[in-house]
Amino acid sequence: MRFQHFLLAMPLAFGLFACGSDDSSSAAPSDDPVDQSSQSVVPPNPDNPGLSSASEGGNQNPNPDNNSSASGGNTNPSAVALAPTANMASATALYATWKSRWIITLEEEKAGGSTLNYSMYEDDLAQSTLATKMGTLATSNPARVIWDGGNKNQCALEGLKTWKGNSITAALTNKIGCTVSEGIGYGMLIAYFHGDQELYNQLWAYNIIARGYNVNGLMPWELLSFNSTVSTAAALDADLDVAASLILAYKKWGDAHYLEDAKALLTSIKNKGINLANNLIRPGDTWTNKDVYNLSYFSPAALRMFAEVQPEGGWADILNANYLYMKNIQAAGAVPLFPDWSNAAGEPVDPRNGSAANTYMLFDKESVRVPWRIAWDYYWNQSPESSEILTKMADFISTATSNTPASLPKTSYNYSTGALSESQTAGEHYIGAYCLMGLGVNPTWYNACFDYFTASVNAYQAVGYTGTYFKEILTLMFSTLMNGGFVKI
Repeated sequence: MRFQHFLLAMPLAFGLFACGSDDSSSAAPSDDPVDQSSQSVVPPNPDNPGLSSASEGGNQNPNPDNNSSASGGNTNPSAVALAPTANMASATALYATWKSRWIITLEEEKAGGSTLNYSMYEDDLAQSTLATKMGTLATSNPARVIWDGGNKNQCALEGLKTWKGNSITAALTNKIGCTVSEGIGYGMLIAYFHGDQELYNQLWAYNIIARGYNVNGLMPWELLSFNSTVSTAAALDADLDVAASLILAYKKWGDAHYLEDAKALLTSIKNKGINLANNLIRPGDTWTNKDVYNLSYFSPAALRMFAEVQPEGGWADILNANYLYMKNIQAAGAVPLFPDWSNAAGEPVDPRNGSAANTYMLFDKESVRVPWRIAWDYYWNQSPESSEILTKMADFISTATSNTPASLPKTSYNYSTGALSESQTAGEHYIGAYCLMGLGVNPTWYNACFDYFTASVNAYQAVGYTGTYFKEILTLMFSTLMNGGFVKI
């Protein structure tokens, strides 16, 4: 723990401000609204020629010869069929555009004129830490995923004049200065599945140094650039995703430093991220005395990998407990979806962190990620739990829309009443979530929804950096899975 920075960076009480929000995730407090005028995602590059679509049955990587794909040429062993029109070229082009919009390196930021102090990542202690943790993979040019939910007080990039060579406004410098741990976790998974080891290592370097500023060895949920922490508390979904990506990186690229760091992170997660009384995943390391859980943090595919590399860690018991919890919640709802927040009894509950007072009972800005996490497990492992949960969700939404994806609701379902709320859920990431409910279990729904999702992604142009970070990063993640990029090795 680097106490000089810990004391200087005044931590916000980790309201979790829920690492997952329709208005740019890790949302600012509810009295700091974010402009919702930009509901767009980046489209695939029309100049990138399409490759052959997935093989019949969806059992092969749709893009076996593209080195940027997750497989590196390996056959996908999954028995779960993708849509007939799945094409990894679409996700590959989307990745390139996302990377150009949402990734910035330390060198790029300094080149833009920023006057921030970067000793957090550049001093001797930082360089020594990276060399120890990363070995020959260590980089002096870490990268971060931009978060667009900040404001002038917390996320100002002082002195920044240009953004990757383009002049920018002062207002934009206040929107792109912060990074949240969730974005690093997603970014590492995305870079891995797109075979981008250079970016993966740059994001990993950012994560390693940031974890030195949390007393429990987890990543602070919000940081100002490469400069300091805004909050030192952790959000567990990020740490679960980082650990999963490190295990995958070890399997794919072979360097033992990935696995060693994954195991160290798993120890920290087990110590502070799991309620050992019931084996449920806590939202963060400061939630010990709160009976609140977030099912969108439950990543069964990750927990299965944790059990493989650390069988003594009790990860199989954690997996089973969280799946049972999820199934009980699904069975008790007025609709077979999930509320954003719930207590150990499975009842929707306000987390009282300023983010969800009016939405905690809805299938909304948190639980939009649940279908992806369960579909990932089903795609790789065909577990009976994932099949049961996906089938119930898919049967519900296909019936509710008469198998017409264009009829998907633009507002949230209320888990408790089954009624639609007034909370807006328009966006390609919501379409993708509804599609993923049917992956492998309801092909009629899934195939039609996949085509609708693809057309929706192609129809929108990215505009600005307000309220688009969360949409674009989840849309890319969902697209990568649905187009065959989640290759299991």
